[in-house]
Amino acid sequence: MRSTALRTRAGMLLAATLLPFSAFADTLYLQLTEVGSEVDASGLTASTVTERTRYGISEALKNATTEAILMAPQHEGSPDVTVSAKVTRAGEKYRLTYLLSTTHSPVRTKTLSYDFVNPSLSDKGSVAMAKAVLDEAQKLDAASQETPVASAEVPEAAGSGSLVSERAHGDVSGYDGMAGDSTGRELEVEEPRRRGGGRTNLDLGLALGFNSPSGIFGGELEYRVVPILGLNLSAGTGAWGIRVGPLARLYPLGESRTSPFLEAGMSFNLGTKSTSTLTLNGETEEFTTEKLPTPVATLAVGMRQSMGPMYLGLRAGWGFRLREDNWRTSDGRDPNLLDDLDIATSQHGGFLASVTLGVTLF
Repeated sequence: MRSTALRTRAGMLLAATLLPFSAFADTLYLQLTEVGSEVDASGLTASTVTERTRYGISEALKNATTEAILMAPQHEGSPDVTVSAKVTRAGEKYRLTYLLSTTHSPVRTKTLSYDFVNPSLSDKGSVAMAKAVLDEAQKLDAASQETPVASAEVPEAAGSGSLVSERAHGDVSGYDGMAGDSTGRELEVEEPRRRGGGRTNLDLGLALGFNSPSGIFGGELEYRVVPILGLNLSAGTGAWGIRVGPLARLYPLGESRTSPFLEAGMSFNLGTKSTSTLTLNGETEEFTTEKLPTPVATLAVGMRQSMGPMYLGLRAGWGFRLREDNWRTSDGRDPNLLDDLDIATSQHGGFLASVTLGVTLF
């Protein structure tokens, strides 16, 4: 009886002694080893990304079922998984890439990349990324502890089981969420407004029009200063001579595939000469009219439709002549019927319309 009681007490004492160790037997030790940044944005410096990553992991662990400890950089112990981070530019976006690597043999690594627009990391975005880092770190640690036989059974399509690269697209600065399928791979989250195929910095196009800033036939060059503002230079030939027009376009929807715009600007008609002939009683008389340089203010609405590397532009509006009947006869004569008809049909002003077909240079 006494021996049984002693054995029971000894067992309870052993269980109590081993309990703290068993609680930490599956604890995952992480260490943030290196953080770099290649951008100038104040919200994405190396120190800021370090702080946001640590904050995200701390918050993610509060609701996580995984036992994990984020070790300090100066900690002398050996972590199970190291995490490094780097911020780079991806076109007009920013890209934050995490590289996870186990410290056990066989070494396994995992890359997680996040693309976003605004140069800052919100609390919600930081926590979302940290959850993904924790989940993948746990998977890597479990895989590295498998037996060599189990490791050999891993398909080699992913780089001999050593590297799997996934990218989650979404604005983690404002965080619009991420989705995953049954295989655990992040799916692309389409941004609500952003630029699918409408991105442009410089457009070059050929235009046909009536009373338009680019003339009857001409060209347009447009530089997009910011997504909602474009500076346009239109030039061509019209009935009042060569025409040059600096314009500004406002794009309320930014650089979207189908983008309406409001346009305002000036059209400078450099002038020309026209000659008409009149035959009376067998005598032919020639009349020359000088059409003088005339400025015209223009206001129009239009639409730019992106078609891959090309685009189609439509425009309709009104031209306001700033100098009326700005012309004279070469011989100082009074205007006749032919002069009046010529001026009425060739002055730039009134209703305008044009169609442009062009290419996006970059």
